Amino acid sequence: MYADFGYMEEGKLGKPYDLRLMVRLGTFLRRYWFLMSLSLFFVLVMAGLDLVIPYLTKEAIDRYIVPSAREIILQREQSPEERQLLQRFKNDLIPTQTEGRFLLPRDAFNSMDRREAALLEKSGMLSGNRYYLFVPQRPEEEALLIKYPSSFEKSDAYCFISLDRMKDLTREDRINLRGRDIEEVLHLALIIVFILFVHFGLNFVQVYAMEVAGQKMMHDLRMKVFIHLQNLPVSFFDRTPVGRLVTRLTNDIQNVHEMFTSVLINLFKDVILLIGIIAILLHLHVEMALISFAVLPLIFITTVFFSRKARDAFRDIRFKVAQMNSFLQENLTGIRVVQLFRREKENAARFEKINQAHYLANMRQITVYAFFVPFVEILSTGATGLLIWYGGGKVIQEAISLGVLVAFLSYIRMFFQPIRDLSEKYNIMQSAMASLERIFGLFDQEVKTVSPPSPVRGEIKGNIEFQRVSFSYNGEDRVLKEVSFSVREGETIAIVGATGAGKTSLLYLLERFYEPEEGKILVDGVDLRERDVTDLRSQIGLVMQDTFLFAGDIEDNIRLGDQKADGTRVREAARVVNADQFIQRLAHQYQTRVGEGGEVLSAGQRQLLAFARALYANPKILVLDEATSHVDPETERFIQEGLTRLLKGRTALVIAHRLSTIQHANRIVLLHKGRIRETGTHSELMAKKGLYYRLYQLQFGVRS
Repeated sequence: MYADFGYMEEGKLGKPYDLRLMVRLGTFLRRYWFLMSLSLFFVLVMAGLDLVIPYLTKEAIDRYIVPSAREIILQREQSPEERQLLQRFKNDLIPTQTEGRFLLPRDAFNSMDRREAALLEKSGMLSGNRYYLFVPQRPEEEALLIKYPSSFEKSDAYCFISLDRMKDLTREDRINLRGRDIEEVLHLALIIVFILFVHFGLNFVQVYAMEVAGQKMMHDLRMKVFIHLQNLPVSFFDRTPVGRLVTRLTNDIQNVHEMFTSVLINLFKDVILLIGIIAILLHLHVEMALISFAVLPLIFITTVFFSRKARDAFRDIRFKVAQMNSFLQENLTGIRVVQLFRREKENAARFEKINQAHYLANMRQITVYAFFVPFVEILSTGATGLLIWYGGGKVIQEAISLGVLVAFLSYIRMFFQPIRDLSEKYNIMQSAMASLERIFGLFDQEVKTVSPPSPVRGEIKGNIEFQRVSFSYNGEDRVLKEVSFSVREGETIAIVGATGAGKTSLLYLLERFYEPEEGKILVDGVDLRERDVTDLRSQIGLVMQDTFLFAGDIEDNIRLGDQKADGTRVREAARVVNADQFIQRLAHQYQTRVGEGGEVLSAGQRQLLAFARALYANPKILVLDEATSHVDPETERFIQEGLTRLLKGRTALVIAHRLSTIQHANRIVLLHKGRIRETGTHSELMAKKGLYYRLYQLQFGVRS
């Protein structure tokens, strides 16, 4: 056993074929029923064409390549059974010029069963002589009758020649004699070529239609997952790695697409082919069909064994891959820390263990496949060998025709092909079902932040009231305990306290990232849960301690999705918060690409852009969460100047550890262990000489 290094497993795999998941997937396919029906219809036609080709080969061999009539001699009294048999073939017997001598065409002879043929052979009525029987219609055939008068015999409209005497004819004469057979074989060959061209065209249309339906389904599914993820509460993302969600939108949906386009239709086609092959083989010769199916119990047992072993191996591999991806993501994301603390060797050793476990899991899977694929090949070859031995004997005994044996061999090869492909299809199906479980698992996540049936909308003034609000992230340890305070329109309230006091949690509740467990929050006298979430958030500006910038240019990040962007307004917002100064120094100014996460900018510059973004949105309520923690004193002075204009006419909640930055606030609320301990202005709290006073002394090194 190998350690999991603290990384979460991808989750247990469900059934390899779960009908409930397929039904849920069907809701995304309803819009494309026509494309799917068209594809399914073409699959049925192609399966039928695949079944026709070996049968045409049989007909070509029996009717035109090796046709021969058998000689029947009636020179004695027949038994009742013999008379009954001859009576059945009376209309097929062709009389010759010799009395009591008849010819039985190949088709009629092939319709006899082995017992009937043995009865005629035993009685001496069925001789071993074989003849080529034809009706002369072409000048070439008439010329042959004249050229070889002793080789050909006539009987009414028929002419015939012993197969032994055909060797006396020249090659050219044999070709002239078999001219019609050669033409018919050519016709059948052209029909087969035509079928192949039709099969190619149908296959192209079928694959194209299926891929269009699959791509559209994948597009719809991915959009729905993305939209659903954006509406999930922030608490969901607290406990779910982002890398796993990215996998849902990419790999998992791609796995479903591969199953849909590569497995389901082909699986349906394989089932149709197998049923068709079984029916045709039973029609051609029941006894040989049963002989051919003798290996099926072994195949069934092997398949069940393989599916179980492959499932266990597949689960183990996915677990190891999840471990490897998690370790790589953590190690590469924290590469600076790794190099700083010289952990390269230790991390390499840990990765070696994970990599070795992944290697061993793959080797177990390879072992399973290395057994299954050759074993099925052995069974297939064994079935073919058994068929050649038994069917070849039947051909020699003339119990069946050569064409029937050739058709059996072709159908048996077709019969085992889907079984050979089982390993690949099983893998795809298993992977897709696991992906479907995880995708629909996302859909089953409850969207807790929802608006009521008739939500309150409209412009807010900025009056805020917390009424006995309690909250915990895990349902047990409360970070806020019966917090109550109010903010009047246009006021600036500063919230201070030690780390973990619950300051940021208050702001998250105001933004409705989370819901309070007890109490309620009112804005302009209306409970937040009665307001429309989107409308509420559009009127609250948030500047966080860690500013996030999207890949794009500076102007895009300030206007942030505003399709009616006003360049003048963007520049004015940047100027007010003093961000314009550093932007003007950049090579492309407002069109400068900031890179992923704003990597080309310093932390202070990113925070200045966050202020400009908040001002551009022109919110009624402004929330600042340690917004000046990453700026130098000079930049902070510029920001404070901008904040005076930014906060004018707005309600503001400001969280700050630097007490010097919030002395201008109308009121200061001090949180301690989730409860409000002190409230007042800076001078009032300093005069009380309570917690705020001691906090101020500690920060500025003042002794009482």
